[in-house]
Amino acid sequence: MKKRLAFLSFIICHLAFSNVAAQKTLADYSITDDCSFEAVGFDADLSSLFDKNDLTVFTLPQLSGSEEIILKARRPYVMKGFSVVSADNANRDLKQLQLLGSTDGETWQNIRSYNLSYTGRFRERQVNGGPSTAFTAFKLVLKSASGSEGLRIAEFQLFGHPQTDGENMATTQNGTITGSAKASSISNLIDNDPKTMAQIQNADRQMIDNFNGETRYNGLQNAWFQYEFNEPTVITGYAIGMTSSAQRDQRPNCWELLASNDGEQWVTLDVQHNAASMAVDNYEQRYTIASSWAARVDYAYVADRMMDFCEQQLERNQSTNGTYWICDWAVDPQKRNEDWGGYWWAAHGVDNYVDLYNRTQQPAVLTKLTHLVNGTRIRNGNTLINHFYDDMEWMALALLRACDANATLNRQYMTQVKTLFNDIVKGWDDVDGGGIHWNKNINGDGATKNACSNCPAMILAARLYQHTQDQKYLDWALRIYEYMRDHCRFPDGVMKDTPQNNNHEVTFSYNQGTWVGGLLELYRITGEEHYRQTATDLMDLLLFGKWYSPKGIMNERQNYNQDDGGLFKGIFIRYLAQWILSGKLDTEHQVRYTKWLLEQARSAELAALDKTWFIVNPYWTQQYNINNDVHDTSRQQTGLMLMEAVDELRRAGLLTDDYGLINPNAGKPYRYYRLVITETQNSGSIMLGAWKLFGHETNGIKDHQHKTINSSRSAYDLLGRPVSHHSPLTSHLLINNGKKYIR
Repeated sequence: MKKRLAFLSFIICHLAFSNVAAQKTLADYSITDDCSFEAVGFDADLSSLFDKNDLTVFTLPQLSGSEEIILKARRPYVMKGFSVVSADNANRDLKQLQLLGSTDGETWQNIRSYNLSYTGRFRERQVNGGPSTAFTAFKLVLKSASGSEGLRIAEFQLFGHPQTDGENMATTQNGTITGSAKASSISNLIDNDPKTMAQIQNADRQMIDNFNGETRYNGLQNAWFQYEFNEPTVITGYAIGMTSSAQRDQRPNCWELLASNDGEQWVTLDVQHNAASMAVDNYEQRYTIASSWAARVDYAYVADRMMDFCEQQLERNQSTNGTYWICDWAVDPQKRNEDWGGYWWAAHGVDNYVDLYNRTQQPAVLTKLTHLVNGTRIRNGNTLINHFYDDMEWMALALLRACDANATLNRQYMTQVKTLFNDIVKGWDDVDGGGIHWNKNINGDGATKNACSNCPAMILAARLYQHTQDQKYLDWALRIYEYMRDHCRFPDGVMKDTPQNNNHEVTFSYNQGTWVGGLLELYRITGEEHYRQTATDLMDLLLFGKWYSPKGIMNERQNYNQDDGGLFKGIFIRYLAQWILSGKLDTEHQVRYTKWLLEQARSAELAALDKTWFIVNPYWTQQYNINNDVHDTSRQQTGLMLMEAVDELRRAGLLTDDYGLINPNAGKPYRYYRLVITETQNSGSIMLGAWKLFGHETNGIKDHQHKTINSSRSAYDLLGRPVSHHSPLTSHLLINNGKKYIR
């Protein structure tokens, strides 16, 4: 990693992220989930308007201003606000909407007319407020669009709460509600009044570090509410009620729902990250347990489009059978850096192609992979031997994965992997206890023995042992492990960047990822429990101690998210996913890690993905400004790793076909349920208006059925003309199982 020495000057200038509220485009639940819907005055399929998938677009070719959509709810609801997500065409946005309510479905009361504007494509416009009257039906009158070309809307959601809720099982008759030491007004959670609040004042929290004024905490501690049923009870869902906007900072942002039968041994039913961030007063958000909320987005499709961008916009020809990817891209060609992204970026490009091949088994992917390797070899002086030991480790690991993926690649690259390994271990010496140098200039800038040049070598050695059963590889893996264990760890288990760097505030996610990746390989080989325990202790700290995700969604520490740093999170994601996929975790860790990873992809797709070009913001809670920003190839590669990891979890059976979490703890009777709040929007105190528990017969959440995604796809432009899968990147539609997707 070439730019490590320049990182301090960078991070000092980029410290504004931690206080930015994490935003999602879509909420888990809206009133529309509990409604039937029909079009009045026009003929259209409305499902894409309410399916929580902003890649499916509701379209009207022409809009007269009298078109109506009627939503009929199962019970009376008090509306507190709504949101509209724009689609791909600024000339076809919904500009004016009239909203009406009815108590009988026949007599309508005007709620309000709204003039709407949007900050860009696939951006959410939230509206806060509504009448106190409860309605059983709502009418949307589509009054006007921003142009004369018809209407396109990515999503519509309606927020509020039931007028009364007889479905809630958490009542004074069925059990007892309590809370942690600092909790007060706890009974307000079950009084069926969304405006009365339970509180936890000044919850316990510890500061992790304070880097140049950026204070980070390990999340709220000992902040919980608990409901004890009179007898063990199965729940299938729950709801929480939010504050008014005046107390928005005190709304929960991250929490866990735990269950127990003795009040001491707890299992996880749900984990939420970056939740409830919308600016709507006193609304109720619901979550399912038995079949956890499905993403309703095809992450494999997203990965395909992101790879299309790489091949169409970043790829350059090095020779007739050699390619490379450029450093970065911008809409303005004058701002693009056409230079080679670099050797170790290319190695991760090979990894990206291995991911794609493992998912699709398309022979053409192998050709692209070999062309990228060839181009890298040529650019590197007609050899894969490199000056930097860590760079060679990344290439060897990628090629070894290619060998595992395909027998032809195995014959082509296995010898090269061993050659690279033999050159890498020449970087070891016994000075300061051992370790592999960063690069071959051991008396100059390569004198340090960084985590990035040792942890990947540990993984490589252990994997080569598993391939060959040659003891020398295992000996090397254990030697590197012992060096890293003894010289490069802080007391809490976090990996240092170098043994000499004792600044606990300066760590990087890719070092943590490769360390736990090496521990996984040694655990596979030896079965010794201490490897797994060390890895899970660290991952628990990183994921749930708010080390890299202070508001629930991952952000590289010190905001080191560009250039080489753009790859760091992706490397961490890869090795976390391998632990999940290994079958070596207990149920609790598997469920918690899987949900964390799913939430990262969900936020990245909903909030950070530009759906015209399919490039992703490195901050997975913020929309990309395509007109101003330069897009590093490394960031795109990390986004690809994330999307591919989630789809690999689906293919492994750890997620449902529509990417919902499969939780073995669900569907069982428990006596105790505990809502543990680990972070708020931006406060050390908590306010919550309601906490409800639902059972099999009364969960009140519609079970949306979705077809299994397949690979049969046809693409059309906006005029309905067929286009090829690899045509130049312009906005057009893709039809998959009858649903329309933007491409």
